[in-house]
Amino acid sequence: MVPKSLEGAMCIINTRYGFSTIELLAGVAVMGIVAAIALPKWSSLFPSYALNNAARQIQSELHHLKMRAAAENVGFELSYLQGASSYAIQRDSKTLVTKPLADGTTITKAGFISFSPRGTAGANRVRLSNASGMCRQVVVSATGRVRVCTPDNCTLDC
Repeated sequence: MVPKSLEGAMCIINTRYGFSTIELLAGVAVMGIVAAIALPKWSSLFPSYALNNAARQIQSELHHLKMRAAAENVGFELSYLQGASSYAIQRDSKTLVTKPLADGTTITKAGFISFSPRGTAGANRVRLSNASGMCRQVVVSATGRVRVCTPDNCTLDC
């Protein structure tokens, strides 16, 4: 005879925890099908992300150069070549560093943007494009305002 205090402790609990192998395989198969459907769409978004990344990188660099020119009381310049995937930062006409753009992004027209110690700029724009034919422009006004825009056509300015 079992004492009353141990009566409930002796029962065997036959509950199932976790997933079976078949359930796990079915879940992995469903995830694989969803990934196969979504992958072509995702891969078409990467060039767009790279182009936006390059435009934001140049915009940030121009803001930094404007502040640095005022702080150091020296002229700074961002120069770029047509067909290049990088740009150079210059101080007093001496190249300090060359920085790469995101993969697949190229500059479509050569030029330079200079900042004076007073904060004004040589107005110009950096034209960027990718292999998909998308375009972005980083525009700098004479007062030093920097903005990114998307032209209607890659041959036009925005």
